[in-house]
Amino acid sequence: MSGSACPHCGASLPAPASFCPRCARNLRPRHQVTAPGHRWRRRLKRAVLLALLLLAAAGVYGFITPDVHEAWGELTYVMDGNAYRLSVSFRTNGAPEAEYTVQVEAGGRYDRAAKLFITHVDTGVDAGQMFKQQIASVFVQVTQPSDSPSPVTWLQPEYSGDPATDGLLLSVLNFTGESQGPAELAWSIRMKNGDTIILRQKLVFELVDALHYYPEDWPMDTIENLQALVDWIEAEIPLPTAVHLHLPPVAYEGGLTIDKRTISLYGSLGEQNMRTTFLEPVVVAPEEDPLGRIENIDFRGSGSGTGLTLAAQYRVENCGFTGWDTGLLVGGEDWADPVGCWFEDNGTGFRFDSSGDYFNYTSFYGNTFLRNGIAVDLVQVPGSKSIAFRSCRFTENDNNIRNPTQHPIDISYATFT
Repeated sequence: MSGSACPHCGASLPAPASFCPRCARNLRPRHQVTAPGHRWRRRLKRAVLLALLLLAAAGVYGFITPDVHEAWGELTYVMDGNAYRLSVSFRTNGAPEAEYTVQVEAGGRYDRAAKLFITHVDTGVDAGQMFKQQIASVFVQVTQPSDSPSPVTWLQPEYSGDPATDGLLLSVLNFTGESQGPAELAWSIRMKNGDTIILRQKLVFELVDALHYYPEDWPMDTIENLQALVDWIEAEIPLPTAVHLHLPPVAYEGGLTIDKRTISLYGSLGEQNMRTTFLEPVVVAPEEDPLGRIENIDFRGSGSGTGLTLAAQYRVENCGFTGWDTGLLVGGEDWADPVGCWFEDNGTGFRFDSSGDYFNYTSFYGNTFLRNGIAVDLVQVPGSKSIAFRSCRFTENDNNIRNPTQHPIDISYATFT
């Protein structure tokens, strides 16, 4: 029984037929059979590849994503294989200070310089200039109680002129005895690589009592009375209470010694422009010596001795030194700075001979040196920070500045005639 015709040659095909007996070609279509595979293996490979890609992406992201480094007082920051120590301090030696306490008196005005120091971790050598090249910006923010009657003010950081004592950057803070704390100081350093470094400090104000003694209330018109008052204060008034003596416009016929505790002395002006005057040497060398002041007093000698000897931390302002072998001597291991003073007809006007390492303000501003044998004698000066004789006048001195130790000085704004 004949079937259909061969689709290839047209010959009649028997039924049923799977191939043409004439041309021998296949009459039934074949289906491609896929060999059974291990699909789970392909899925696993895809998952592993995806995981590797995710890990690689995470590594790259971690490498290029900026980091934030934050600490109180100091931290170590690693950059380009170098470890740097960053510390913030109010000191001149860079010792980190997460918290700084300052004693204040009601009505007093104060300023402090907060400093950023950068050193190599391994050697301790200053690395400020190297690190500076990688800094994009630096700013300081002070957070303080919102109800403070006298808010702390501050200046944005500026690069210092003396990295050894002022660090790479410093920010000056101003406050008063009425400022409320604690105030939090935050240094924010943004690096060129995108990282941010935040170093914090806490500024604490310790209000101390202050006692003022006036000639209307206490006998101090003679040197005997004044010395007796000083002795009584030293025996009865302990630190940290601050003591201020407001002296009458008299000429004291004798010397004065302060050797137990800091006492500040303030002269006054009387009739015919008579100022408070000491005609014999005054020695201030207290066993305990928070910062004190000596203002508006004349020290008038007769050709020998030392007008004022300070072995203590003092500010000397608007005082006159005339007719001494040495007008003002700063010795011991301490620091004192004259501002707006007059040195005339002395063997040596101002002598610095201190073996300590502490120093404070180094701008000896507005002093006049007239007809002295040696106007300024820098025998020994603590630290290495340059002393600036800004707006000082040197006239007719045999030797203006004797500086045997070659201590750094700045006389660019002084006048010599």
